[in-house]
Amino acid sequence: MRASLAATVEVRGDATVVHVAGSLGVSTAPVLRTTVLECLAAEPALIVLDVAELRTHEDVALTVLPALAQHAAAWPGSAVSMAAAPAPLRHALDRMAVARQIPLFATTDAAIAHGGAGAPGGEPPMMRVRLQPMLDATAAARHMVDRACRLWGVARLADLAELIITELVSNGVRHAGTELEVRVSLRRHQLHLSVRDGSHALPVRGSSDDTLAEGGRGLLVVEALTERWGCTPVPDGKVVWATLRA
Repeated sequence: MRASLAATVEVRGDATVVHVAGSLGVSTAPVLRTTVLECLAAEPALIVLDVAELRTHEDVALTVLPALAQHAAAWPGSAVSMAAAPAPLRHALDRMAVARQIPLFATTDAAIAHGGAGAPGGEPPMMRVRLQPMLDATAAARHMVDRACRLWGVARLADLAELIITELVSNGVRHAGTELEVRVSLRRHQLHLSVRDGSHALPVRGSSDDTLAEGGRGLLVVEALTERWGCTPVPDGKVVWATLRA
């Protein structure tokens, strides 16, 4: 009988709960990965994996969990925890040292309470705007980022953040040609910048000594000036993101 896995999403304030049911194996791990990456595109403060109905017969598949947690920590600075693991799964998590990398709680409510998410007052500062792929998109994005930096007390980052968002939006306009969702948020002592578009084509970072298209040179600038940057595929496209130390 073929193994199957289902992952359903529940939003609780600024926390996202992913209810995982079925068998986690090498063949089904992509289902969980795709779901969590889609959740990250909404930039929740916390993702709780409710694993009460999860089982695994391949311990190696559990390594997808810390990998997702590391991605979430890099962008958008979301915390990841697990809840309600049955005894056989707890033992497997211990064998693979996953429980040492991702907090495990008795219940989903306990995980949310510990993470400090779920209440409106606990939501981190965030601004977003939807833009059409037109020439004035970069100006609108810069204006929002400048306003956010000054409002949140990190005005010293405004010029740098405007430069980064200009490169990210320009790439989206040039290569995706779809509606863009631009976000800026401040959490965990980092300023997060992201641009979501409707293209599955991933950005290509070039090298400094070859003849590059303008977009490739722009990504070199982003890499040089940010703490880190990356691209998160989502079902309807991708999110290209960068973080600055605040």
